[in-house]
Amino acid sequence: MNLRFIPALLTLIVLGGTSVHAQEKTVITTQPTTQQQDFIQNLSQAQAHQAILKMVGEYQVTFRFEEIYSVKSGYDILPPDISKGFETVFVIEDTPNKVSLQHLLLAGEHVVKHWRQDWEYEPTSMWSYVGNYQWKKVQLTKEQSKGKWLQTVWQVDDSPRYAALGNWTSDHGIEAWTSVETNRPLPRRELTTRDDYDIISGINRQAITADGWVHEQNNIKFDTKTQKPLARELGLNQYERVTKTDFKPAYDYWEKNKSYWAEVRAAWDKAFQQNEVLGLEFTRQKDDDKKAHYVQFMNQAKEFADKKATKQQMDEKIKKLLNQELTVGQLK
Repeated sequence: MNLRFIPALLTLIVLGGTSVHAQEKTVITTQPTTQQQDFIQNLSQAQAHQAILKMVGEYQVTFRFEEIYSVKSGYDILPPDISKGFETVFVIEDTPNKVSLQHLLLAGEHVVKHWRQDWEYEPTSMWSYVGNYQWKKVQLTKEQSKGKWLQTVWQVDDSPRYAALGNWTSDHGIEAWTSVETNRPLPRRELTTRDDYDIISGINRQAITADGWVHEQNNIKFDTKTQKPLARELGLNQYERVTKTDFKPAYDYWEKNKSYWAEVRAAWDKAFQQNEVLGLEFTRQKDDDKKAHYVQFMNQAKEFADKKATKQQMDEKIKKLLNQELTVGQLK
């Protein structure tokens, strides 16, 4: 089956015509009519909250990424990158103004703590990826965040990745959140193979489907050294519900490790409260790279797994490790 996907091209046509009575010019406008606008409406806070919770479940996930064109002379477009896996998505925090969803990736009996997505309604601040593996705190005005949800995406070790404001809407009955353009570091799928760009600037859309949800990405691969783009990439991650996959190993893992990761999340929250900029050492994150920050936290998690350590014991070791990994900023 051909899994390549090409975006549709929209063509605007201006028509002219004559009659025996008068010469008329017909102009097709790009502005939506009142009737069209009626089909696109912002969701209320409660409706958006329910849409976010619809992403909870057990899924087979197909990850698809394809470079569709380049503006750099001599650049070779890469073939599509397609992979599959099984993930469970569950709630670890749920209030009217905030929802936190944890992803766990399952490969047979092997469990990988995957990404986390936090949703916050009308936030007063956020952090933004500014390059060089650093994140900067940004204050938001009431006008900037009014009616909007902030999505913050965290990496496998609960370190930051990217954050963006956006609106949850009903577009002809399709519930979806669309972000503003936002920067983020290289994806791990290309960390070990690419050094010709260092930032992805992208727009994200997450939409609820009949059997799950999808995460669409419209990305530009950008090299900050030359200040030039390399290629535009489209991503489509499809989460399709499954009923016959045994996710017990994933839930067992979480039961043994949830206390540790809760303290890691709290440590990062404090670090962002105490600092204007935070930075980590950038590594290629190969499987044998023992220096990678995520390897350090995964190893520390094993030390505390299913053990009756006190909160103070975990906090002290987590603080020490986080300060060891930070290149900019410190947890006090």
